[in-house]
Amino acid sequence: MMMISEQQRQQYRDEGYFILESVISEEMLTILREACDYLIDAMHEEMDRLGTDHLHISHRGKRYHIAKKYDRAPRLADYVFSELMAEVCRATIGDRAFLFYDQYVVKMAERGIAFSWHQDGGYLGFPHRPYVTVWAAVDEMTVDNGTAYVLPYSTVGIRSLVEHVRDPQTGDKVGYFGKEQGVPAIVPEGSLIVFSSLVFHRSGPNATDKPRRAYVTQYSPEPILRPGAEEPMHLAVPFLEEGRPTTSLTTKGVPR
Repeated sequence: MMMISEQQRQQYRDEGYFILESVISEEMLTILREACDYLIDAMHEEMDRLGTDHLHISHRGKRYHIAKKYDRAPRLADYVFSELMAEVCRATIGDRAFLFYDQYVVKMAERGIAFSWHQDGGYLGFPHRPYVTVWAAVDEMTVDNGTAYVLPYSTVGIRSLVEHVRDPQTGDKVGYFGKEQGVPAIVPEGSLIVFSSLVFHRSGPNATDKPRRAYVTQYSPEPILRPGAEEPMHLAVPFLEEGRPTTSLTTKGVPR
Protein backbone atom coordinates (compact mmCIF):
# COMPACT_ATOMS: atom_id res chain seq x y z
CA MET A 1 0.00 0.00 0.00
CA MET A 2 1.33 3.41 -0.97
CA MET A 3 2.01 5.60 2.07
CA ILE A 4 2.93 8.80 0.25
CA SER A 5 0.08 10.84 -1.22
CA GLU A 6 0.21 13.04 -4.31
CA GLN A 7 -0.31 16.01 -1.99
CA GLN A 8 2.85 15.09 -0.09
CA ARG A 9 4.77 14.65 -3.32
CA GLN A 10 3.66 18.12 -4.39
CA GLN A 11 4.62 19.56 -1.00
CA TYR A 12 8.10 18.16 -1.48
CA ARG A 13 8.36 19.86 -4.85
CA ASP A 14 6.93 23.16 -3.57
CA GLU A 15 8.32 23.37 -0.03
CA GLY A 16 11.13 20.81 0.04
CA TYR A 17 9.75 18.47 2.70
CA PHE A 18 6.89 16.35 4.02
CA ILE A 19 6.20 14.28 7.14
CA LEU A 20 4.95 10.68 7.43
CA GLU A 21 3.67 9.77 10.88
CA SER A 22 3.99 6.30 12.44
CA VAL A 23 5.09 4.45 9.30
CA ILE A 24 8.04 2.44 10.68
CA SER A 25 7.01 -1.00 11.92
CA GLU A 26 7.67 -2.17 15.47
CA GLU A 27 10.14 -4.73 14.14
CA MET A 28 12.10 -2.05 12.32
CA LEU A 29 12.01 0.26 15.35
CA THR A 30 13.53 -2.50 17.45
CA ILE A 31 16.30 -2.92 14.87
CA LEU A 32 16.98 0.83 14.89
CA ARG A 33 17.15 1.01 18.70
CA GLU A 34 19.40 -2.01 19.09
CA ALA A 35 21.71 -0.79 16.33
CA CYS A 36 21.95 2.62 18.02
CA ASP A 37 23.08 1.07 21.32
CA TYR A 38 25.58 -1.12 19.49
CA LEU A 39 27.15 1.81 17.63
CA ILE A 40 27.32 4.14 20.64
CA ASP A 41 29.19 1.43 22.55
CA ALA A 42 31.61 1.16 19.63
CA MET A 43 32.12 4.94 19.55
CA HIS A 44 32.88 4.98 23.27
CA GLU A 45 35.55 2.35 22.69
CA GLU A 46 37.09 4.53 19.97
CA MET A 47 36.98 7.64 22.20
CA ASP A 48 38.68 5.68 24.97
CA ARG A 49 41.35 4.47 22.58
CA LEU A 50 42.08 8.04 21.47
CA GLY A 51 41.78 9.53 24.95
CA THR A 52 39.09 12.05 24.02
CA ASP A 53 35.42 12.85 24.64
CA HIS A 54 34.97 14.63 21.28
CA LEU A 55 35.07 13.06 17.83
CA HIS A 56 34.18 15.35 14.91
CA ILE A 57 30.77 16.73 16.03
CA SER A 58 30.04 13.97 18.57
CA HIS A 59 30.40 14.83 22.27
CA ARG A 60 30.40 12.01 24.84
CA GLY A 61 27.25 12.02 26.95
CA LYS A 62 25.83 15.04 25.09
CA ARG A 63 25.21 14.19 21.47
CA TYR A 64 26.32 11.55 18.98
CA HIS A 65 26.62 11.66 15.20
CA ILE A 66 27.60 8.16 14.11
CA ALA A 67 28.02 8.07 10.36
CA LYS A 68 28.36 5.48 7.59
CA LYS A 69 27.85 2.44 9.80
CA TYR A 70 24.77 0.91 8.14
CA ASP A 71 26.79 -2.24 7.43
CA ARG A 72 28.37 -2.47 10.90
CA ALA A 73 25.30 -3.01 13.12
CA PRO A 74 23.12 -6.14 13.01
CA ARG A 75 20.20 -5.91 10.58
CA LEU A 76 20.44 -2.14 10.13
CA ALA A 77 20.62 -2.65 6.36
CA ASP A 78 17.13 -4.21 6.52
CA TYR A 79 15.79 -0.75 7.25
CA VAL A 80 18.17 1.18 4.98
CA PHE A 81 17.14 -0.82 1.91
CA SER A 82 13.51 -1.41 2.88
CA GLU A 83 10.47 -0.96 0.70
CA LEU A 84 9.54 2.06 2.81
CA MET A 85 12.81 3.77 1.85
CA ALA A 86 12.28 2.75 -1.77
CA GLU A 87 8.88 4.44 -1.78
CA VAL A 88 10.33 7.61 -0.31
CA CYS A 89 13.05 7.68 -2.96
CA ARG A 90 10.62 7.13 -5.82
CA ALA A 91 8.42 9.97 -4.52
CA THR A 92 11.28 12.46 -4.18
CA ILE A 93 14.38 11.82 -6.29
CA GLY A 94 12.93 9.35 -8.78
CA ASP A 95 13.42 5.76 -9.89
CA ARG A 96 17.22 5.72 -9.61
CA ALA A 97 18.72 5.94 -6.15
CA PHE A 98 21.99 5.36 -4.30
CA LEU A 99 22.59 5.30 -0.57
CA PHE A 100 24.79 8.36 -0.06
CA TYR A 101 25.07 8.64 3.72
CA ASP A 102 23.64 7.36 6.96
CA GLN A 103 24.02 8.44 10.57
CA TYR A 104 22.53 8.26 14.02
CA VAL A 105 21.83 11.61 15.66
CA VAL A 106 21.39 11.16 19.40
CA LYS A 107 20.83 13.84 22.05
CA MET A 108 21.37 12.51 25.54
CA ALA A 109 19.02 13.14 28.48
CA GLU A 110 19.12 16.69 29.89
CA ARG A 111 22.41 17.34 28.11
CA GLY A 112 21.82 17.00 24.38
CA ILE A 113 22.89 20.24 22.76
CA ALA A 114 21.23 22.01 19.84
CA PHE A 115 22.22 21.69 16.18
CA SER A 116 22.43 24.84 14.05
CA TRP A 117 20.48 25.85 10.94
CA HIS A 118 22.02 24.24 7.90
CA GLN A 119 21.36 22.60 4.57
CA ASP A 120 22.69 19.07 4.30
CA GLY A 121 24.26 20.18 1.05
CA GLY A 122 26.19 22.76 3.06
CA TYR A 123 28.36 19.94 4.38
CA LEU A 124 29.30 19.15 0.77
CA GLY A 125 30.11 22.76 0.01
CA PHE A 126 29.67 22.53 -3.76
CA PRO A 127 26.70 22.52 -6.17
CA HIS A 128 25.07 19.12 -6.53
CA ARG A 129 21.97 17.45 -7.85
CA PRO A 130 19.70 17.54 -4.77
CA TYR A 131 19.44 14.37 -2.73
CA VAL A 132 16.85 13.39 -0.13
CA THR A 133 17.28 13.09 3.64
CA VAL A 134 15.02 10.67 5.52
CA TRP A 135 15.03 11.57 9.24
CA ALA A 136 13.53 8.73 11.26
CA ALA A 137 12.13 9.39 14.74
CA VAL A 138 13.37 6.44 16.76
CA ASP A 139 11.70 8.04 19.80
CA GLU A 140 8.70 10.32 20.13
CA MET A 141 9.75 13.81 19.06
CA THR A 142 8.78 16.95 20.98
CA VAL A 143 10.00 20.51 21.36
CA ASP A 144 11.30 19.60 24.81
CA ASN A 145 13.49 16.71 23.64
CA GLY A 146 15.03 18.54 20.71
CA THR A 147 13.06 17.60 17.64
CA ALA A 148 13.97 18.79 14.15
CA TYR A 149 12.67 22.01 12.62
CA VAL A 150 12.48 22.71 8.90
CA LEU A 151 12.27 25.97 6.95
CA PRO A 152 9.93 25.58 3.97
CA TYR A 153 11.16 27.08 0.72
CA SER A 154 8.33 29.63 0.75
CA THR A 155 9.25 30.80 4.27
CA VAL A 156 12.95 31.36 3.78
CA GLY A 157 12.77 32.28 0.09
CA ILE A 158 15.80 30.11 -0.71
CA ARG A 159 15.88 26.84 -2.62
CA SER A 160 19.53 26.78 -3.69
CA LEU A 161 22.79 26.02 -1.92
CA VAL A 162 24.26 28.83 0.18
CA GLU A 163 27.68 29.23 1.76
CA HIS A 164 28.01 27.83 5.30
CA VAL A 165 30.47 28.82 8.03
CA ARG A 166 31.90 26.55 10.73
CA ASP A 167 31.00 27.24 14.38
CA PRO A 168 34.32 26.79 16.23
CA GLN A 169 32.57 25.86 19.50
CA THR A 170 30.42 22.98 18.24
CA GLY A 171 31.91 22.10 14.86
CA ASP A 172 28.52 22.75 13.23
CA LYS A 173 28.26 24.35 9.81
CA VAL A 174 25.75 27.21 9.84
CA GLY A 175 23.96 28.58 6.77
CA TYR A 176 21.01 30.59 8.09
CA PHE A 177 21.16 33.44 10.59
CA GLY A 178 17.65 34.88 10.26
CA LYS A 179 14.79 35.08 12.74
CA GLU A 180 12.44 32.45 11.31
CA GLN A 181 11.71 29.66 13.81
CA GLY A 182 10.78 26.95 11.32
CA VAL A 183 8.20 24.16 11.51
CA PRO A 184 8.77 21.76 14.43
CA ALA A 185 8.28 18.04 13.74
CA ILE A 186 6.20 17.01 16.74
CA VAL A 187 5.63 13.39 15.82
CA PRO A 188 5.27 9.94 17.40
CA GLU A 189 8.04 7.36 17.30
CA GLY A 190 8.29 5.59 13.98
CA SER A 191 7.66 8.76 11.95
CA LEU A 192 9.71 10.16 9.06
CA ILE A 193 10.67 13.72 8.21
CA VAL A 194 11.61 13.76 4.53
CA PHE A 195 13.43 16.78 3.09
CA SER A 196 15.70 17.92 0.30
CA SER A 197 19.43 18.51 0.76
CA LEU A 198 18.65 22.18 0.03
CA VAL A 199 16.16 22.63 2.89
CA PHE A 200 17.34 24.45 6.01
CA HIS A 201 16.77 22.52 9.21
CA ARG A 202 17.96 22.53 12.80
CA SER A 203 17.19 20.81 16.09
CA GLY A 204 16.88 21.98 19.67
CA PRO A 205 18.46 20.76 22.92
CA ASN A 206 17.10 17.78 24.83
CA ALA A 207 15.73 19.01 28.17
CA THR A 208 13.99 15.74 29.09
CA ASP A 209 15.17 12.83 31.25
CA LYS A 210 15.44 10.42 28.30
CA PRO A 211 17.71 10.23 25.23
CA ARG A 212 16.32 11.46 21.91
CA ARG A 213 17.35 9.23 19.03
CA ALA A 214 17.00 9.78 15.30
CA TYR A 215 18.42 7.79 12.40
CA VAL A 216 19.14 9.61 9.16
CA THR A 217 19.57 8.06 5.73
CA GLN A 218 20.31 10.02 2.58
CA TYR A 219 19.75 8.86 -0.98
CA SER A 220 21.06 10.52 -4.13
CA PRO A 221 19.85 10.16 -7.74
CA GLU A 222 23.45 9.60 -8.84
CA PRO A 223 26.84 9.05 -7.18
CA ILE A 224 28.08 12.37 -5.77
CA LEU A 225 31.57 13.38 -6.86
CA ARG A 226 33.66 16.25 -5.56
CA PRO A 227 34.58 18.68 -8.36
CA GLY A 228 37.45 17.19 -10.31
CA ALA A 229 37.31 13.85 -8.47
CA GLU A 230 36.72 10.47 -10.05
CA GLU A 231 35.72 8.51 -6.97
CA PRO A 232 32.33 9.07 -5.25
CA MET A 233 32.42 10.75 -1.87
CA HIS A 234 30.93 9.06 1.18
CA LEU A 235 28.77 6.14 -0.02
CA ALA A 236 27.44 5.32 -3.46
CA VAL A 237 25.63 2.06 -2.81
CA PRO A 238 23.17 1.20 -5.62
CA PHE A 239 19.62 0.93 -4.28
CA LEU A 240 17.06 1.51 -7.05
CA GLU A 241 17.28 1.17 -10.81
CA GLU A 242 14.14 1.90 -12.83
CA GLY A 243 12.29 1.97 -9.51
CA ARG A 244 13.30 -1.56 -8.48
CA PRO A 245 15.74 -2.52 -5.70
CA THR A 246 19.21 -3.50 -6.82
CA THR A 247 20.85 -4.08 -3.43
CA SER A 248 20.59 -7.48 -1.76
CA LEU A 249 20.20 -7.57 2.00
CA THR A 250 22.34 -10.69 2.04
CA THR A 251 25.36 -8.75 0.77
CA LYS A 252 28.51 -10.22 2.27
CA GLY A 253 29.75 -8.20 5.20
CA VAL A 254 26.40 -6.83 6.37
CA PRO A 255 25.75 -8.09 9.94
CA ARG A 256 22.55 -10.11 10.29
